[in-house]
Amino acid sequence: MNRALRALAGATVLCALAAGTATAAPPGDEAALADLSLPEGFHAPGPETIVERTVPVQPVPGDDVADAIKADGLLKKTPGDSVIKIKNKRYQGQNCGTRLLQQTSGRGKTTLVLTVSKSVATERKSEAKISAGTLSAAMGFSVSKSYTVENQTRYEVPKGRFGTIQAYPLYDHYTYQAVLGKIKRSGYVLKPVGVCFNQWTTKA
Repeated sequence: MNRALRALAGATVLCALAAGTATAAPPGDEAALADLSLPEGFHAPGPETIVERTVPVQPVPGDDVADAIKADGLLKKTPGDSVIKIKNKRYQGQNCGTRLLQQTSGRGKTTLVLTVSKSVATERKSEAKISAGTLSAAMGFSVSKSYTVENQTRYEVPKGRFGTIQAYPLYDHYTYQAVLGKIKRSGYVLKPVGVCFNQWTTKA
């Protein structure tokens, strides 16, 4: 491979790590990194939230997973050559989403019952361009599919009050790093795992 091809291949690898879902920086500046804050409105369940899990927390595999970066066939297929590794995988806890799955309401005295069974898509964001297949292998579950969340809650509404139940998806929050040599880029995955129920009463 001549000097020009090596330079082009190296630039492609760096772009894979630096670009991800980020927007391009002005010419001459380093590429801006993706904003890895959770989607707007996502939050840890509060003390008044009823959390019902469909599945238990899934531990992430301990092994690193590598993704070979190909620059239009210009890179040599040699061990350790232009390979991004998925490392430092961590479970960060639960978060309630913002999509209203279902709701019910009624005047007391009554018992409100809300049964939920909905398909919810996995959410993910990364500072590096990592294939869904590679990231799925690293995390131990598919990061590109939707999962069915289902559960039920009951809420006693006293006489003279008007009760409401709303259901939102519950996600498990995982983080990881994409590593190429000394270059590290971060990412996260939000896996649907259950339902967050918010319930309250107001004066009828």
